[in-house]
Amino acid sequence: MAVSLHKKAVFFDLGGTLLIMRRDRIFRRVLQEEGREVPLERIHSAYLAAEPWWLSYYGQQVLTPEQTSDAYRHLDQKVFSSLFPDQSESEALRVSRLVRKRWPELESEIPLALYPDAEPTLARLAGDGYSLGLISNAPADTGRAVETLGLLKYLDPVVISGVVGYTKPHPEIFRIALKGAGVNADEAVHVGDLYEADVVGARNAGILGILIDRDGSHPESDCPRIKSLSEIYTHLQ
Repeated sequence: MAVSLHKKAVFFDLGGTLLIMRRDRIFRRVLQEEGREVPLERIHSAYLAAEPWWLSYYGQQVLTPEQTSDAYRHLDQKVFSSLFPDQSESEALRVSRLVRKRWPELESEIPLALYPDAEPTLARLAGDGYSLGLISNAPADTGRAVETLGLLKYLDPVVISGVVGYTKPHPEIFRIALKGAGVNADEAVHVGDLYEADVVGARNAGILGILIDRDGSHPESDCPRIKSLSEIYTHLQ
């Protein structure tokens, strides 16, 4: 039975929040095909380290789908350069283009996987009457992954940067989600794994941003922080 609470909507990031990051595994596979062995943990750390630069560069721009794709290629290029600082920019560019070229095929070989707490939390929230949505910095075709994961029965609206042109932390991508859910900013929360994109971005739109910090590596964050999605109820009253 639906309950009446102050917060009416919960928005989620996708990769690193609901979805275990597949980009790390795809990038590693391409490197392996090139004869380069790098631990998955190093690749993940390199992406996290590059995210603040990427967001500061692209976060306030309005991008077409083609520009969004190139923006993600640029991120791959930065990650390669951080992993292999002795390599030339032309080599980093070549590998980043190869990653994007191989991505569709490798996506079919490396299955999508949700965090164990994702669907149970979504099902409980939906059952309690909350409006649930997705706000993701991702290419335009990410909607297919959301459908494959069976998440469309919970998430509406689904707002993807590669479709709408705005990238978190730009407040407009959050405003699009608010309009789609039919709620005001003070009636919503947004949960994500990146402080700059998810917490600061939500805050700039007047939404409460909550950091999902599964490994407890960000105790200094000036925002609500949870280690499991099931803890979200603490911040909905």
